[in-house]
Amino acid sequence: MQEQRFSRRTVLAQLAAASAAMAAPPLLAQGKWPDRPIKVIVPFAAGVSPDVVTRIISEPLARALGQPVVIDNRAGAAGIIGAEIAAKSPGDGYTLFMTVNSIMGINPNVYTKLPYDTFRDFTPVTQVALVPYVLVTGPNQPDATLKDLIARAKAKPGSVDYGSLGIGSGPHVVMEMMNNMASIQMVHVPYKGSPLADVMAGQMPLAFEPATTAIPLVKSGKLRALAITSKKRSAALPDVPAVAELLPGYDGDGWQGFYVPAATPKDIVARFNTEIVKVLKQPDVQRRLIDLGLQPVGSTIDEFAKVSRDEYAKWGKIAKSNNIRIDS
Repeated sequence: MQEQRFSRRTVLAQLAAASAAMAAPPLLAQGKWPDRPIKVIVPFAAGVSPDVVTRIISEPLARALGQPVVIDNRAGAAGIIGAEIAAKSPGDGYTLFMTVNSIMGINPNVYTKLPYDTFRDFTPVTQVALVPYVLVTGPNQPDATLKDLIARAKAKPGSVDYGSLGIGSGPHVVMEMMNNMASIQMVHVPYKGSPLADVMAGQMPLAFEPATTAIPLVKSGKLRALAITSKKRSAALPDVPAVAELLPGYDGDGWQGFYVPAATPKDIVARFNTEIVKVLKQPDVQRRLIDLGLQPVGSTIDEFAKVSRDEYAKWGKIAKSNNIRIDS
């Protein structure tokens, strides 16, 4: 029944978006777009990974479009504040939304009510990068490998705690997916912010942390890495195994990508896709993203639309099977 409702909603959303796009003036065809700055709404504070990535892309994108690209940070409420602002922005081709999988694929499955709809209110542009999570532990913790951790958790169910950014966050759901696949029961301790300080101090045994923040701490010796969520090992941490090496089929990477308000004309969406993908293929941009521990992508519109649908379904199953819900 749930799948039927989702399918009908998706069809209605696509029809509404198509109607809006048909009604919109063909600004690109008239040569009138862009004639003013492009705004990129980033639903996080300055300095965190999606903001940094947006700033890497914004300068070459501005050159390609011939207009400034202005970043508008709207942090708060697990990204919901920024998503609502983006969803309600005019579909005139002057708003981009840089977002992540937790906002578009996890939040809709966890929060009982949201002021935005992933499929009704947005049109995908391109997936920018994959964002691995690194399973980190303190230097003095007992587990030398992921295999050791799983063995200890199996021997004493409920005896191992892990921290996360909060209920329904990316680190929470990827850990629960690992719990399910390994048939273990580690105990979730949600934080209002990052648990890394407690992990480094040995007060919290472990956590999944985005690669952008985890890698420098691992390389400095302040944390130890047990595994990474990518299907394969990361070039930034070649000695750290993928979870999938022990649990085949595991894939817990997050991602970053651009969307636009649903009513944005199709020709402008296509132009955004073309120019952003070109930027992502530039060697300097790729190097800077890889140095952050990310994997550059640059997908087609249709490819990213499929990723969005698949991620929604994937994390919906994890949320449901682990009773991850937030009343809102």
